[in-house]
Amino acid sequence: MAKTIWFILPLLLLTLVAALAGPRNEQRSERVLFSDAESSGGVRATQVKSSIRGYQTMEYLIEAKTGQSLDLNLHSNNRASGFRVTAPAAPRPMHSARGQSARFKGTLPRDGTYRVEIFLKDTAAENGERAAFSLNIRLSNPGGP
Repeated sequence: MAKTIWFILPLLLLTLVAALAGPRNEQRSERVLFSDAESSGGVRATQVKSSIRGYQTMEYLIEAKTGQSLDLNLHSNNRASGFRVTAPAAPRPMHSARGQSARFKGTLPRDGTYRVEIFLKDTAAENGERAAFSLNIRLSNPGGP
């Protein structure tokens, strides 16, 4: 019985330390707002800049309508950067792209909040690498430029 306790006690301590350390990743989230100055002829555009390190992710929330065109351009100083685009209420991303210069352009299938998640690939995240990036976002109405 005593041997069993001494075997289980270190396992319990390791579990406690892992639980207190928290999750491996941290997700920050930001709603994308387009100002009137950024809107022209049915096209709204903006640029966001930030950085992530390790398992951190940055999520941008974009309100859009069915049929609008979404154009995303990610420019990063780390080639292990990437992004995923997820439609409202979708179980998985509708698009994923990686690289220092990654792009998505597509017609949106439904109304709601689209999620764009910026991340580092696993090997770069494990090594604690950092990525500074800018994301150009362009949302246009059907039939627009």
